[in-house]
Amino acid sequence: MPASDDGRAAADDTAETYFVYDLFRAFWTRVVGLFFREIAERNAHLIPRTGPVMFVVAPHHNQFVDPVILLMHALRRVYFLTAAASMRRKFIGFYGRCLRGIPVERQQDLARRGTGKICLEDRYAEPTLVTGLGTRFTQELRAGMKIMLPGSVGQARVDEVLSDTQLRIAGEMRELAALELLTQAGGTAFKAVPHVNQDDMYRAVYQRLNKGECIGIFPEGGSHDRTEMLPLKAGATLMALGATAANPDLGLKIVPTGLNYFHPSKFRSRAVIDFGQPIDVPPELVEQYRRGGDAKRQACDAFLETIVEGLKQVTLNTPDLETLKLIQAGRRLYQPTQHSLTMAQQVELTRRFIKGYNVYRDLPEVKELRERIADYNQQLHYYGIRDHQVETMRIGRAEAGALFVWRVVWLLIMGLIALPGTVINAPVFVVTSVVSKRKARAALAASTVKVRASDVIATWKILITLVLVPFLYSMYSAMAVVFVRRAPRWAQSDVIERVAGMATWSVYLWAYALTAFMSYTALVFGEQAVDIVKSVRPLFLTLIVGSEHTQVLVQQRQ
Repeated sequence: MPASDDGRAAADDTAETYFVYDLFRAFWTRVVGLFFREIAERNAHLIPRTGPVMFVVAPHHNQFVDPVILLMHALRRVYFLTAAASMRRKFIGFYGRCLRGIPVERQQDLARRGTGKICLEDRYAEPTLVTGLGTRFTQELRAGMKIMLPGSVGQARVDEVLSDTQLRIAGEMRELAALELLTQAGGTAFKAVPHVNQDDMYRAVYQRLNKGECIGIFPEGGSHDRTEMLPLKAGATLMALGATAANPDLGLKIVPTGLNYFHPSKFRSRAVIDFGQPIDVPPELVEQYRRGGDAKRQACDAFLETIVEGLKQVTLNTPDLETLKLIQAGRRLYQPTQHSLTMAQQVELTRRFIKGYNVYRDLPEVKELRERIADYNQQLHYYGIRDHQVETMRIGRAEAGALFVWRVVWLLIMGLIALPGTVINAPVFVVTSVVSKRKARAALAASTVKVRASDVIATWKILITLVLVPFLYSMYSAMAVVFVRRAPRWAQSDVIERVAGMATWSVYLWAYALTAFMSYTALVFGEQAVDIVKSVRPLFLTLIVGSEHTQVLVQQRQ
């Protein structure tokens, strides 16, 4: 759907449009709710019940799952800015339009590899004169477009195309990585990025906000799996300041929204969504924005800093994965009360630990604590257990043996109940695992910011399941009909005869319902079986090595 069409569609707020939105919102929130074991929220009461709201959401760790989690807890209708490239895809685009998404054309989606290579012949005397080697500048570039270097290490706006092998950029590239590429022997490859007119997108956003509706935006520009937020794009500030400048009585509120996952790509994992204190649009920045030029840019930068600070209050940000693991281990070892912490409390405590660690990380006692935690984690890895299982190892051999036998028996019972549904859905587990990992590898190859591309795995697992499960259940139901109609002698019984007397469509529906019931049973009892499996290992260790050895680990934890 072209952006201009969306702008006209935005004005068509009929009851039917809202009904379709509510229908698909309910569908997707139920689907994502099944994928996660628990999704907790913090401070949803801070969301304004009326008036225009812009939800600024970060980090974008779970591609198309992130918007749905916001829809589950926002209490209001939220319309997301969505990459136009995604909206052009048949499946995603259909649901995006049903949820009244606003397409945003991203320059990186339109970038095309340029012919030949480029370099700077004299970076000191002529830092804005780009020379091409085997290039076709007059055919592939024009003033206003951009050239982008590999890995997105630098880009520059084309000021003038002089010939097929020479052009002038608007300002010199100062990034060290960019200069290294441009001055290396043989030059560097590049991409030609067209200028994108976003007027229709801004018009659609302003229309929604002027009607008191809610907009959702992921200001990092794309999903990723890094442990810290990516630098935020200026789009959110341009929209907020621009809409308020056009309508001083708008009363727009910016709500920083943090998404925090416990293993985001795993089925039946957990997540927390945290809403921050709403931010008003400062009138002085709106006035500065109206002046245009450098004043406008400074106003956007100042407001962006305010939004970044708001997001830091609701997100977890560490420089690398090792630091995040260290902080999480420290949080687990810290027990402020005798009661278990909720997920939301765990996230808040982790956030405070990160803040404190960043301030005091160089103190000798903090360094010593870091080494002790690392040693403790190494011991856990050696025993093959998790931190929360250490407390189980306080008991003696006799008590551990009795508990071990009881849990093994209970595990067998749970496993037998869950077995039929597990077998039925085995093809789903295999296909989703294989395809999602393949998609992750493709996403990683195409990205410059992803670490393992785990941010796309959950989305693909859900999409594949939505297609594969109905197909499999239909196939199983059809097989059941054939079996009932042509049951072999060894399978014939009074029950089979009574079922065979039913109408074909009735047998099919009963078989489909039974398949769905067995799958749900496997989900419920399978989760309990997995929890029991996790608790059996520390009990087994206590039986084998004795409490005198396991107490060493318990004391180390304390």
